Amino acid sequence: MMKVGWGAGRLLLAATFIALAADASAQERMERVEFEGASQRLASGGLIRGDRIQGYLAKPEGAGPFPAVIGLHGCAGMSDTTKRKLVGELVGWGYVVLIVDSLGTRGIDHDCFKGILAVARISDALGALAFLAGHTFVDPQRVATVGFSKGGWTALLVSESNDLFKRFVRPGDLKFRAAVAFNPPCREVGARPSIPTLILIGTLDEWAPAADCSEKIDTWGTDGVAIDLVVYPNVHHGFYYPELHPGRAMLGRWLEYSEEAATDSSRRMRQFLDRHLD
Repeated sequence: MMKVGWGAGRLLLAATFIALAADASAQERMERVEFEGASQRLASGGLIRGDRIQGYLAKPEGAGPFPAVIGLHGCAGMSDTTKRKLVGELVGWGYVVLIVDSLGTRGIDHDCFKGILAVARISDALGALAFLAGHTFVDPQRVATVGFSKGGWTALLVSESNDLFKRFVRPGDLKFRAAVAFNPPCREVGARPSIPTLILIGTLDEWAPAADCSEKIDTWGTDGVAIDLVVYPNVHHGFYYPELHPGRAMLGRWLEYSEEAATDSSRRMRQFLDRHLD
């Protein structure tokens, strides 16, 4: 586990201005798309077809093939501000990006407590992977997932090699090559990820305690691929989201943007993705 101090982090603030410059073009590059979620195998041998899912697709200039990232929103969706920020960063770094809209597709405001979409969101993520693999401008062997909060939980679930994951139909040898999870509820996660994983979380997170992630990683042990945990001191849930400035409560728990943590996490995410999708 790595705890981050802010002395060196202040030198990274210039990256914020680069992200803002990319933000304007990100809106223009996003295309609304629709794809089918992955089918689920039944014990009887039959299949349940995945839902029709909507999302937002953007790509760098050129023919590719490019590495790609599938973005998974939190339990209350993803605001246009954060969507533009994430797309602007990823496309600017040379990645195709597909933001999956699991809530809007189903007409749901949020899924913050019951977790009724846990299995459906695995289907959505795997369907998005198959959808991207069907485009010539995407390299299907270089696709990662980046999730936030409940979406971070989904990113960790599709990183596992457990029975739940195996219930879904995946064409060929398609699989994610790496996963990034912002503020995931680590207590809800089961098996150790089987692909390189980066977890980013704050010590003041009331939705997903950082201690749960530390404890989970300890139980996983050190056998297998690298699992990197970065814990930001005095940082709340939603620290990547610029619209959460100033901070505010949602459903009784605090959310707050942190420019320093957001800038540092973007830098680490880029280094992580470049390392594992190169």
